[in-house]
Amino acid sequence: MADLSFTYDISDVSSALSDASSAASNAMSKITTRSAVWDRKTMILKPMDYSTAVTAGAGMRFAIPGDLSGMNLVSCGAHVFTPATSGTMQIKISNITAASQVLTSNMTIDSTEKDTVTAASQAVIDTTEDDVQTGVEYRVYASAAASGAKGLQFRLGFEKP
Repeated sequence: MADLSFTYDISDVSSALSDASSAASNAMSKITTRSAVWDRKTMILKPMDYSTAVTAGAGMRFAIPGDLSGMNLVSCGAHVFTPATSGTMQIKISNITAASQVLTSNMTIDSTEKDTVTAASQAVIDTTEDDVQTGVEYRVYASAAASGAKGLQFRLGFEKP
């Protein structure tokens, strides 16, 4: 009968355990990183065609869908497809259900620019108004239009608290 005994050096076992622990730690960091990505969702709303002039009041109403319930609004932005030739566009987010404003500083798109990301003044989300629940109605709209701007799109980013 063949001898089936094995001999291990304790340093081999210690090294193998260290490698396994390191591999498990790397796997967990990848899972954690990936989980954070899935905890964030972006809603893009396009209330008008790219060639339609943006007027004061232009925007849309919407209700929060179930898959965003319990999340926080963490980012917002707007884009026009033809920049304004003069004036600054002001954009608000209103919670229709609670009759409140979501931003303490409105989004703006400056003259000759196409997006809020390049605006001199950035929007500030009111942290007492950022929690969203299924069925709550919101309105995103241009409270002040700018001359010559056409097309309008809104971006709203949500994240689990």
